[in-house]
Amino acid sequence: MPRLPITLPQFGESAEATVVTWLAAIGDAIAAEQEVIEVQTEKSVMTVVAPVAGVLQEHTAKANQRVPVGGILGYLEVAEGAVSTAPQPRPTPSATTSSSGVPAHSRHAFAATMTAPAEPGADYLSPRLRARLAEAGLSIADLAALTPTGANGRVTARDLETYLSGLEGETISPLRFAVASSMARSWSRPLATVARSVRMDALLEHRRTIAGRPSATVYCLRALALALRRDGTLSCKLIGNRLIRPPSLDLAVAVEVGDGVLTPVIRAVDKLDLVALTEAVHQATEQARRRGVTDQVGPSVATVSNYGTFGITWATPIPLPGQALILGAGALRNAPDWNPATKSWDRAREAELTLTFDHRIADGGAAARLLHHVAEMLESPTKMQNPA
Repeated sequence: MPRLPITLPQFGESAEATVVTWLAAIGDAIAAEQEVIEVQTEKSVMTVVAPVAGVLQEHTAKANQRVPVGGILGYLEVAEGAVSTAPQPRPTPSATTSSSGVPAHSRHAFAATMTAPAEPGADYLSPRLRARLAEAGLSIADLAALTPTGANGRVTARDLETYLSGLEGETISPLRFAVASSMARSWSRPLATVARSVRMDALLEHRRTIAGRPSATVYCLRALALALRRDGTLSCKLIGNRLIRPPSLDLAVAVEVGDGVLTPVIRAVDKLDLVALTEAVHQATEQARRRGVTDQVGPSVATVSNYGTFGITWATPIPLPGQALILGAGALRNAPDWNPATKSWDRAREAELTLTFDHRIADGGAAARLLHHVAEMLESPTKMQNPA
């Protein structure tokens, strides 16, 4: 009987995924479109289904193994003439190209040929060393921890093996590894941050009048979407020498999950009123915490990170590789406010906003204007109440 491979489909913009666990054992009879393996992408835990009915013959990919899109996870023994019934996702430009404009399948090779003069031996990497780096899940930056023994201070494959053999510790989870990989790729871009404080008194009063009592995260999502609709300079992403603009203002929200962060996506935020957006954020957050964000994955324009929930007043979160910006909101704090009518000091409630952005796409002026638009709406929340 013929064998049919089970391959990793395209999930959103992820170019690869890490195997979490198999849901079926070798020798099990598998129905068409039955979930057979769980994988971790940069944004969520997903399941891969069998393309046709058959008997699971082989687990090619093992737990904690990274597999590229299209890579073989396992094999089914199928009947003669069996035809796949599972939908086959079609790669999109954002899926097959990394944030640097380099095809995703060659990203590791690209990283391995980059030079980093500040790191010992990074000016030359032998083919064997490049392959071993990729196999170990390491990057050029990790070479800084090695003691080079090669000619002219070059790191050799033997140096890497010596380093790896001396390592102790536990393997990080697939989620933590996915976050680490995503942040490393994002940090390869020139990122900059602008910030300003915003008065929150009007917002705190306004939320009492809205069903569901929208959180600061909800207001920030709505304000960012409307600001980007007004000025879309930073709503695009750079692929090669082209700026790709999104068909919809879909925004992600950062959710802490175990030892990592997931970013479920809310669709068309600018078209949702505060009540609908509150419910959408609640559902997305709950699904993410259950590690099931199947309905909220895919490309998005930006992310909102409300780090104020941890009591932090200021931070610089990093945007995802496929995004040009991330908006951060800090914790509320009391601030003195001069009242000219009574000629006395009152107490105001303020929060700090930060906007970290891809400096290749725009400069500080554009980022500052966008952040001012966001702050203006947060200070006048009635402007955000109704959908467009």
